[in-house]
Amino acid sequence: MRRLAPLVPILPLVLAAGCSPALNWRKVDPEGAQVSLMFPCKPEREERTQPGPAGQPVVVRSMSCKARGGQFSFTWTDLDDARATSAAMRRMHDGIARQMAPGASAPLGVRGIAVDPEAFQQVFEARPGQPAQQVRQAVFSREGRLYQLLLQGERLDAEAWDVFLGSVQLPL
Repeated sequence: MRRLAPLVPILPLVLAAGCSPALNWRKVDPEGAQVSLMFPCKPEREERTQPGPAGQPVVVRSMSCKARGGQFSFTWTDLDDARATSAAMRRMHDGIARQMAPGASAPLGVRGIAVDPEAFQQVFEARPGQPAQQVRQAVFSREGRLYQLLLQGERLDAEAWDVFLGSVQLPL
């Protein structure tokens, strides 16, 4: 007969771990994005049209979900002109920088992206007097397609950001 007594002390730990929210990473291949990445929760997809760089409308697609106090978002659009991506990435950075205080930035390590000084990742913090908020942003492009990853929340999980950003795979 098997003895179960040695398992009894760890049972409360196992049950407690099952109750705590965890990140449930899953591979996602967004249709039309020509990229795959991991999300820590099941993302919802949205699509909207907005003015593009030359005033022509562009379709902006995004996927996002909330997990462990943060919103994970991936956005992409086709600009149909690789020369327009640098300026678009700069506008994306400036848009957040107008609302929040820019912090540390770093180059990107995503294989297959276009070499561009505007491709980067950066941390943003709420300005003094604003509610607590942090944002991590990464922007990059490939062949006229513009990509953005965001993680935003009151306090961000740096390890989750590293997994999210590090999971990005572009076909070679």
